[in-house]
Amino acid sequence: MSDTCSIARPPVTVFCGFLGAGKTTLLTHLLTQAAGRKWAVVVNDVASLNIDVSLVRGSEGGDGAGSEGRKIIDLGNGCVCCSSRDELGEALAELAATGDYEHILVETTGVAEPRGVAALFTQKNPFGRSLSDFARLSALVSVIDAAHFLREWRAYQERGHREFPAPGGTRPVFELMLEQAECADVLVLNKCDLAPETELAELEGVLRGLNERAEIVRAEQGRVDEGFLLGRRRFDAQETLKAATWLRTLNRLAPAGGAAGVAGVVINARKAATTNAVPEHERKFGIRTVIYQARRPFVEEKLRAFLVNEAEGLLRAKGFFWTRERPDEMGFLSVAGGVARMDYLNYWWAALVGSGKVRMDERPEAIQAVWAEPQGDRRQELVFIGTGLEEGKITAALEACLA
Repeated sequence: MSDTCSIARPPVTVFCGFLGAGKTTLLTHLLTQAAGRKWAVVVNDVASLNIDVSLVRGSEGGDGAGSEGRKIIDLGNGCVCCSSRDELGEALAELAATGDYEHILVETTGVAEPRGVAALFTQKNPFGRSLSDFARLSALVSVIDAAHFLREWRAYQERGHREFPAPGGTRPVFELMLEQAECADVLVLNKCDLAPETELAELEGVLRGLNERAEIVRAEQGRVDEGFLLGRRRFDAQETLKAATWLRTLNRLAPAGGAAGVAGVVINARKAATTNAVPEHERKFGIRTVIYQARRPFVEEKLRAFLVNEAEGLLRAKGFFWTRERPDEMGFLSVAGGVARMDYLNYWWAALVGSGKVRMDERPEAIQAVWAEPQGDRRQELVFIGTGLEEGKITAALEACLA
């Protein structure tokens, strides 16, 4: 793409954050500061009565177009990562095509996942065009209510055990909050005036443990300098969408897991490889990452009991698991504070080869890289992130869960 085409595509900044985090307040303050700038705003609220857009319009003194050439679009009911997805794409393409706007701001509903919004820019329509042909995603910004986040985290710590939600039930708030923090270029810690400095420092340490790449900006009552929107582009599809510590860790493990090809456990391999480079969030706040790998199956009920009652201080866990009870199916574990999920996604390639459904030479390269006889690609590959995690205790407890 030529430089001219690149310059013609306006930058888009997307604001995510759970309900009440302060996205609208932040957006209102930004618009108040942006005197003389031609910005367009797309507001999406999950309620059928869109209260947010009236607040933003109030800062403009108009109802659709600001006095300085700004425009505000109301997507109304729905979520931009699902039911209103096409509407958002069309609205952004139309705004970009006018060439009238220097920057486009998008406020999502509180339950929107940043990953789904980012996907809008890469998915092609039937004509082979994508939203990135018209506009460029500049940054994914997650707004976090500092006090609320800490309350959710401490509520689990005080409870001392985890729960397994019913399949198809309401998604836990804290799980969504973690995912919004993990997939972001900028984390705005809002309402910092409602939490003491010690708690804010602790929260920053926790967030660094979840997403080392993101820039952290503190705010009180949604007030941030407009300068953080301008200048360099922060979004990078290869980096932002894979910024979560658990995902980066699993991606680093893939070649090593295949090369090792032996049964056993590797604990905290990342730290072992860089013993002299302990991350600041680990050193100051005890946020640690522990990796568990094995080539033996778990007993499902033992693993479930471990997740419910043990691993004190565990904030996040993700990864693949293999059980004795369902040996042909790939399991995926997700822990967010006091909530744990154990889902079965698909069949292991080893099961497909063993049943004759695919040939050995049809295995993808990524699967060949982790293949080890006689298990094939069946394995335990789990990442644990939390405060004060004891490697030895986790190792012993998980080994006791093996069949």
